[in-house]
Amino acid sequence: MIVPEPRWDRVVQDLEGTVFLLGASDCGKTTLARWIAAQRGGVAYIDGDPGQSVLGPPGTLGLSHPDGRVRLRFTGAFSPSHALLATLSGIRRLLDAAVAEGPEVVLVDSCGYIWGDGGVEFQRRTIEVLRPDQIVAIGRQAEIGRILAPFPAVQVHRIPPAPAVRRRSQGERRRYRAERFARHMEDAGEIVVGNEVRRIGHAPTPGHFAALLDADGWVLTAGIVGAAGPEGVTLTAPPPAPGAPACLEVADFRPDLPPRYLQEE
Repeated sequence: MIVPEPRWDRVVQDLEGTVFLLGASDCGKTTLARWIAAQRGGVAYIDGDPGQSVLGPPGTLGLSHPDGRVRLRFTGAFSPSHALLATLSGIRRLLDAAVAEGPEVVLVDSCGYIWGDGGVEFQRRTIEVLRPDQIVAIGRQAEIGRILAPFPAVQVHRIPPAPAVRRRSQGERRRYRAERFARHMEDAGEIVVGNEVRRIGHAPTPGHFAALLDADGWVLTAGIVGAAGPEGVTLTAPPPAPGAPACLEVADFRPDLPPRYLQEE
């Protein structure tokens, strides 16, 4: 059960349109988003953290429509610093898809990459690209003030981090990614991706993470690259969503998974 903080009631009553949740890692953004969605109907949720994803496997960004449908975009990286353009374009495409269905509120749960000049610049550019109606800023780090400075016309709600939130170690974050990958792969089977499907990203390397995309870049399925041969590329992945495969995009990392999913080069 989520225990609301004293200021949350006032914030939730004022929210409308696109709402950007800004804050460092482990400040309670996702907890707040879940509570808001539970208090109101017609809320779409965008998961903007490819490293600690809650809707799809790590390396993806996600959109949950108010009716529960989930759509994914592929970044192929755990941090926006390693896939800036893929992250910015992916979040924008998710927002467009959410707004097209007319929800009362779209919550954009941003990643915690706010530190240093790189983090400040990334968050500023994300806000520029999304043009949110409101921002909920959690915490009072100097970086948050720097991020918000160019946007004086946007309504900002400032709230402190939830006291119950605990900062996770790097080891806990790695374990979370491993658990998310394992859960994603529970129903995985072997898929042969034919040579008519274009290859983008990195070369198909056994053991690396990859996504099968439709012509608009939406993830049909994602999994682990096996052998590449005359018939195409073998992908161990859950059954794909309906749609015609157009591209296979390969990431430059190997997921932390049990050996049965991985094949050595």
